[in-house]
Amino acid sequence: MSELPQESPQQRWKPAWAATEARLRENAGRTAVRTAVPRNSRVSKLDADLLDDELTDMLREPVTKAMSLLRPQLVDKHRLEIDTAIKAVLFWLSAGSASRQATYGQSLQNLKYDASGHRDVLRRLRMFGALSIGGAYGWSKLTSYMAANGWADAPQNSIRRRIWRVLDRLERVTRVATVLNFLAFVATGQYKTLIERVLGLRLVFARPQVAHSVSFEFLNRQMVWHAFTEFVMFALPLVNPARARRWAVRKTRAVLGLPAVTIDPAVTALPEHICAICHSAESASASLSPDNATAVLSDPTEPCAAVNPYVAKCGHSYCYVCIKTQMMAEADECTCLRCGQHIDRIWQQV
Repeated sequence: MSELPQESPQQRWKPAWAATEARLRENAGRTAVRTAVPRNSRVSKLDADLLDDELTDMLREPVTKAMSLLRPQLVDKHRLEIDTAIKAVLFWLSAGSASRQATYGQSLQNLKYDASGHRDVLRRLRMFGALSIGGAYGWSKLTSYMAANGWADAPQNSIRRRIWRVLDRLERVTRVATVLNFLAFVATGQYKTLIERVLGLRLVFARPQVAHSVSFEFLNRQMVWHAFTEFVMFALPLVNPARARRWAVRKTRAVLGLPAVTIDPAVTALPEHICAICHSAESASASLSPDNATAVLSDPTEPCAAVNPYVAKCGHSYCYVCIKTQMMAEADECTCLRCGQHIDRIWQQV
């Protein structure tokens, strides 16, 4: 009689399943699609500052307009105070809040401040706002006061001159340290300002699992619009609007079978020694100022006599200054006000 197997069927497949499970996990780890989230996105941190600056500019315009309605001189006199107040309010409502710990621009970039393991993040953030906003305001007011009172020109051994030298050296050292800190930020992606480095405030992703994608759509629109405005600013001085309008009117009238220009019968009936350009200018000024209308209409011819008369090829005479100025302004579109013929040359009247 044969003996029964001592090993149960469950004990037979357990080792095989353990080996197969290990291979399956290994293959799954190799083929899994993982979304890489950048740890130190320098672009996002710099873009956050740009967004905060744009928000400040958007709020500055309505505030200055409202203040100009009360007292216009307050805007120019207290422009620095207005900017500082706007920045302080925005910082207090955003990064100064315990629930946010990030400015509005940083929130849009999925960033927030972290104190490198310290628990007093909110206190450090408020210190950061006081130093970055209030410190910049105080430094600007101090340097403006010293420059206005001539501390740089004070005697060599005076206290004011010594304070000026110390602050000037301090400013130079700060500028050099700022440049070095920015180079370090470009290399490591941490602490984009000196105050952040001193306080230990780092910008980290608020939601690390969210992949950050950089879109260049807005940048492309800005570049296209900038190029278009540059082209318009370059081409606009080359275009004479009055000349273009006259050319369009002349072409339209030619298509309709009308004369090139509209001839005023009153101008056509003027005596030969009268400059039609002067007469038109006097009539226009009389229509704009009724007080002078009586003086012009009482003797509408003698004040408009041609001075240093020049004759066009159609035979009508004008003041040299008047006809030459009109030819330079209208170029190829210059026509006679009396008959409508084209004027390209003039001769001095004998």
